[in-house]
Amino acid sequence: MKFEENGGTRSNEGCITLGPWGGSQGEDWVIMPEAGGFLKKITIVHAGVIDRIRFQSDCQTGKTETSIFGGDGGNKTDMILIDYPDEYLTNISGTIGQFGGSTVVMSLCFRTNQIRYGPYGNSDKGIPFSYDGKDGMIVGFYGRAGKYIDSIGIYVIPKSLALYPKSSHGVRSIVSEFDCRLFSAFSLCCKMSALGMASGAGPWGAAGGRPWDDGVFSHVKQIRVYLGESLKVICGVQFKYVKKDGKSVLSQMHGGTRGDKTELVDFDDEKEYLTGISGFYRPVEVNGITSISFHTNKKIYGPYGQERGKGSVDYTSKSSPGKVVGFHGRNGDFLIAIGVHMEYF
Repeated sequence: MKFEENGGTRSNEGCITLGPWGGSQGEDWVIMPEAGGFLKKITIVHAGVIDRIRFQSDCQTGKTETSIFGGDGGNKTDMILIDYPDEYLTNISGTIGQFGGSTVVMSLCFRTNQIRYGPYGNSDKGIPFSYDGKDGMIVGFYGRAGKYIDSIGIYVIPKSLALYPKSSHGVRSIVSEFDCRLFSAFSLCCKMSALGMASGAGPWGAAGGRPWDDGVFSHVKQIRVYLGESLKVICGVQFKYVKKDGKSVLSQMHGGTRGDKTELVDFDDEKEYLTGISGFYRPVEVNGITSISFHTNKKIYGPYGQERGKGSVDYTSKSSPGKVVGFHGRNGDFLIAIGVHMEYF
């Protein structure tokens, strides 16, 4: 995805994309500082939910950029001042839930390499989500917003690219000597998709379960969805991939059982490719994925399973245009969570 903001062009292609967590209402928003810039200030306006977020970033040129997303509500304002260059964002967590008839972000909590900020909003309600920092440093945010912050996701520079040298105090920090290397890493990260390297998105779903990851392939050829019609849940999924050498390989079945019914999705030809997934999951009672649809450049297959139900939360990987080249997720007795590996256009 490339976009214009305040006259500057920037790209998030190739960076690890995680989330978004939340609903599908509102309009898309993105905050990504220019190369050489860093997020300096985050202002959160909230009451029972996260009403509005204001980001301020300092650019390498010395100018300051400000972006505001969300509505006009909220009666409490909290401000996070990030002490660059010794402090940088590493983690995010929060809750999502129903408010005003929509799924929105109920609360947020940010963590840097030095301190925890929050939680802001109502953290006692909703379904928890989190990113623990294991994949790399947070360099940007995206999501959907209208009257409230409907969803939020993050862009991450992989640890293999973003090096963190120790300061003289023994604390991992970003120092001036590191700036150029970090900017080069960011530039490389933003060019990864042009080199055919994939980025992960998700997984979306309930908590718990055993993680699985099929890896990255040339494209997805076939999908098998195992449905538990009596339980109204996705019991498992299985994928047939095509490798770079043109040979096909069938993944393991990801889930607990093969269920009561099997749906087979065959793509027409090599000109049809998978662009994303969407559906619903229920974190209580079922504790797993209840519905899934597969989007290609030609049509939508599904939905398979129960689209809605009490306590259902929607998910989608369709925030950026690209091609699905693999899947990952978590499984237990059912398919608990699912995510995609993408090659972004």
